[in-house]
Amino acid sequence: MATSTGDTSPLSNRSMEDMLQMLESQRRAGKAARRMSDGWCRLIPPGFGFHYEYDPEVASGSWEFYQLGHGICVSIVDMTVTQGLPRRHSASDYLALSAVLEGKLPLTYQLGNEGELAHGYCTVYGATSGHELETFPQSGQQLRWVTVFLQRASLLKTTGFEPADLPSDVVDFLRHDGHLSCRNVPLTQLALLAAHQMIKPPFQGSFRHAFLTAKALELACHILFNLSRAVESEDPGCFSEADHKKLQEAMRLIRSSLDAPSDVKEIAEAVGLTRQRLQRGFRMIYGGTVGEIRDKLRMELARELISDSTLSMVEIALECGYVHAASFTRAFRSAFGMPPMQMRLASSDALRVKNQRHRPPKSTN
Repeated sequence: MATSTGDTSPLSNRSMEDMLQMLESQRRAGKAARRMSDGWCRLIPPGFGFHYEYDPEVASGSWEFYQLGHGICVSIVDMTVTQGLPRRHSASDYLALSAVLEGKLPLTYQLGNEGELAHGYCTVYGATSGHELETFPQSGQQLRWVTVFLQRASLLKTTGFEPADLPSDVVDFLRHDGHLSCRNVPLTQLALLAAHQMIKPPFQGSFRHAFLTAKALELACHILFNLSRAVESEDPGCFSEADHKKLQEAMRLIRSSLDAPSDVKEIAEAVGLTRQRLQRGFRMIYGGTVGEIRDKLRMELARELISDSTLSMVEIALECGYVHAASFTRAFRSAFGMPPMQMRLASSDALRVKNQRHRPPKSTN
């Protein structure tokens, strides 16, 4: 892929205007990936979105932004934070619906209102020009969420919602130049399914555009309906706040024992859930079974150790819970499309290029 050096201004402040400008700049750059302050930005064909891949020292993973038209934009975050970094976000004159699949971040407004992005919930908020929301992701945090932005001026026309069907404070935000304080709505099974499908859309090109537009409206429908009717308390598939804490504890246990993983029954007993409810919760919140999520975490650890350590492949296999190196190699190839040694060589090449790029110029004296 061709590359070019683009805007390298810090991305600690990220507004809707910034994201739209980045998208327009990337459209002009075409297929060329642009170097940014902490990663690389590339266009998602045919040009209605961009993919932002972070440098390893900032985060493992990426985020994407889509302008779907009709007053709908979407951002998708899927990463593990390496370096804690405060961020300021603003989406002037948009209603924002942030469905969190993994992660927990406090939110602070300049107005003094506080809230929280918490997995298993959708945070609904709205701000006008000049109002910013602050987050501070910590090193090691896993963050996965989808945010649907609906432009205030066109929301009713775009969605077909009737004001009488929406909460009064949302209607006030749509009709007046005001601020909508953040509110958390538990995610139902159908809302979680829609969010998971948006993180890994099964289509490319114009089909992806149509799919994401439909799913954004579907997610908005679930969230605003639940906010209006409070039906989440009637949904037998919903997990309580106590259940979410037990699922978090299960995830913590899995992360802390990747080299000697416990079986599903042991984990369920340790956190006080039935095996069936644990599996169901993992599918809803994390997008896969306990085994699937554990394997994903093992591969993420393996990739990190291959790129950032001098451990041998046998040592890395043991760290990731594989007794046999051959089993580790097969699992790694299946996850990343290349054997572990090839990735180590590629990581070494990338590091050498990066060091050359940042090397100070020789003195001409």
